[in-house]
Amino acid sequence: MFWNVMLTSGIKDVCVWHDVCGFNVLDQSGMDIMHDLLEGVCKFDMAFLLNYYIYELKIFSLQILNERMIHFDYGPDSSSKPPVLNVENIHKNYIRLSASEMLVLVRYFGLIIGDFVPINDPVWHLYILLRQILDLVTSLSLQIDSCELLQILIAEHHDLYLKFSRQHLKPKHHFMLHYHTMLKKFGPLIALWSMRFEAKHRISKIAANTTSNRRNICKTLAIKHQLQLNNLFFKGSLPSHFETGPPNILSDLELEVLKKCLQLNSVKSIVKCPWVSIKGTKYKPKLVLTLDIYENNLPIFGIIEDIVVLNDILIIFKCKRTNTVIFDDHVFSYEIKLDDECTFVYHHALLSYIPNNISVLPNGRSYVTLRSSI
Repeated sequence: MFWNVMLTSGIKDVCVWHDVCGFNVLDQSGMDIMHDLLEGVCKFDMAFLLNYYIYELKIFSLQILNERMIHFDYGPDSSSKPPVLNVENIHKNYIRLSASEMLVLVRYFGLIIGDFVPINDPVWHLYILLRQILDLVTSLSLQIDSCELLQILIAEHHDLYLKFSRQHLKPKHHFMLHYHTMLKKFGPLIALWSMRFEAKHRISKIAANTTSNRRNICKTLAIKHQLQLNNLFFKGSLPSHFETGPPNILSDLELEVLKKCLQLNSVKSIVKCPWVSIKGTKYKPKLVLTLDIYENNLPIFGIIEDIVVLNDILIIFKCKRTNTVIFDDHVFSYEIKLDDECTFVYHHALLSYIPNNISVLPNGRSYVTLRSSI
């Protein structure tokens, strides 16, 4: 009887991956936050929220939203700036954005349009739940109770989506129910997403669209990939530990201040750079770094003013400290006030290596949105 079921269901043999130590196909769960969330649940949620606030409550228009999206400063996320939205996709309850564009839209949506939404609006809580879930699953470091918190947030999110949208849950909603188990078993879920693989595939996709050879496209792409790799080795252009912009010599006053603050005794070389890229992360003035955490669990931020390279190996940031006022739940960002105090911090001593952006809203208040929770 069991064998007949296997034949009808398409199971023909034992999984070959069972030869891998510690792997069992029945103990695994296919999940990917890129496809499940960014190209699935987020699109459904954002389409519903826009339909509700634009066409039901009419508290702002699509034109106002698009204008704000165009002029909003996304900072480090500018390369994935979401394009303007059109009414057809919103009415179809499916917004057509790439995964990276959707991530940026959800991350900054509260700052872009949140001032129009009434405080404690029940439907807005659906966005806050989505934002909390996205914050957890994209975080590189998590606390022990994050698994239980994620399970609760997903359950609340699904309940609110059913209640307010009057839509059925999709399979991608169901996949999210396994996230807390996967988080407990494998750690940060962002380490398992397919975003980097998609970026790697994009090179071959472009080549496949431009080549005129259709006889054996796989062989063509394999040869092209080998030639690109050979060219990389031949030029010796593998990326170094860090890259910098054109260096400038520090003035005597700047050098004395730096030596005094960092208690430097011997300095072989020290230069100031307009930007520095460390293992793919680019830092430049006006970006916000997370320096430390107050006793009340609010982060201490610093706005980069200058970037210094010491002895060709150490990166030092001169930052203007800020005072963190409060975490504003409505826009899911930290309200800050600027301070005149300056501080120097080594790159390896940062609480989080991911730079953030400072946003100034129409009410004059300044906010920092974390690109990865701490």
